[in-house]
Amino acid sequence: MHTVNIRVTHKKAEVPILEALSFVDLPLTLKKLDSIPSIKECVIIQTCNRVEIFAAAEDVDVACHDIQDFVMGESISRFREQLRSNGEINNADLLEKIIENGKKFHDVIEVEIHSKALHHLLRLTSGLESMIVGEDQILGQVRDAYHLAYGANTVGPFFKNVFDKAIQVGKVSRTRTNIGRGAVSVGSAAIELAKSLFEEIEGKTILIVGSGDMGTQIVKSLENLKVKKLVCNRTLKKSEDLAREIDGEVIGFNNIGDGLKKADIVITATSAPQNIIKKAAVNKGMDGPKKELVIIDVSIPRNVEDDVENIEGVRLFNIDSLKNIADKNQHFRVMEAIKVEAIIEGELSRLEKQIYHIDVESIVKSIFGKSEEIRKKEVARASRMLGNGVKKRELRILDDLTKVIISRTMSPFVEKIREAAETGDKDSIRSAEKWFLDYQKET
Repeated sequence: MHTVNIRVTHKKAEVPILEALSFVDLPLTLKKLDSIPSIKECVIIQTCNRVEIFAAAEDVDVACHDIQDFVMGESISRFREQLRSNGEINNADLLEKIIENGKKFHDVIEVEIHSKALHHLLRLTSGLESMIVGEDQILGQVRDAYHLAYGANTVGPFFKNVFDKAIQVGKVSRTRTNIGRGAVSVGSAAIELAKSLFEEIEGKTILIVGSGDMGTQIVKSLENLKVKKLVCNRTLKKSEDLAREIDGEVIGFNNIGDGLKKADIVITATSAPQNIIKKAAVNKGMDGPKKELVIIDVSIPRNVEDDVENIEGVRLFNIDSLKNIADKNQHFRVMEAIKVEAIIEGELSRLEKQIYHIDVESIVKSIFGKSEEIRKKEVARASRMLGNGVKKRELRILDDLTKVIISRTMSPFVEKIREAAETGDKDSIRSAEKWFLDYQKET
């Protein structure tokens, strides 16, 4: 079994492309992927900065082709439905737009297989692939993605080993180095951006829309700032819990316009699949005394209508706007990243040995199982031949002796099979499997 990684991330794709390739229903998408014959196991990692598919496959070339077709098909289907629902196109326009988007997608999709795919996953959990290098949230996101796939029954022994190791490496990288010390998150980067846009941020009113992990990050970044905090979430209890924690004010989701009227800065961080801040609501929020409103949308898909940026006095930013802050963060972490890479290299070697053994462990288990079966049979026969006069101690010695003989005889052959797995020597593995199956039939 081998690993395939197909991804679109902030490194090559801007927000509109990430949106177009994001999946709305992850459990359903996992099951669709898993139903493709070339894919044996799969995990999807989807955040505000990336959409990544990890797949386990016997034939990586076929799997790569199938996954890319699947991703393109899903995005085109959503794109078609969106345009049709808006009544914007005829069939000729649709075809032209699909071709245009297809070219964009192929420009940003990255594909890696085998060791390179595993190396990328270890870098990902260690925070080296994040926009904000060293941030902690990605480790939890990878863990959640694995658990989601496990719940959807799209992972098995192969990816259990891979993702257990990846999560462990992410933890070790942060405990043995300073890669995560003082690292800003996407949420705190949004606050840094907001601070850079005002001469003085203290005394301003900030509306946080969303109280999940990202919303909580944003709130934590406000702890030392003297600002008024407004919290708005679709689930009222979550808003109330977060507002209580930060001494903030709750804004009802249906009354978001009231929050827009009060706010100087709005930061949206929800998982909603559609725009929740409309141009009409912002226009209404800008009524009255002339004011400036900064909106920072760190959601994928975006939560704010594009037309909002055309409203006088409104400045609209999205996840792409955080890249300058990310670049500064990168500069300060170069030395720690080198230490993390050294950890990753060592752990990658161990992971490869571990997972490639999985492919042959069934053969190894069968070899030892059959040997043990024969050993017990022969020990029992020897015991009968020795008669009732043989003592228990002597039988125990006989039993131990035959176990040692089996172990010393079979272990060198088993090690050779495992070495063949580690080096990718499929011919030797197939030969060993054939010889053993032929032997089983004969016996």
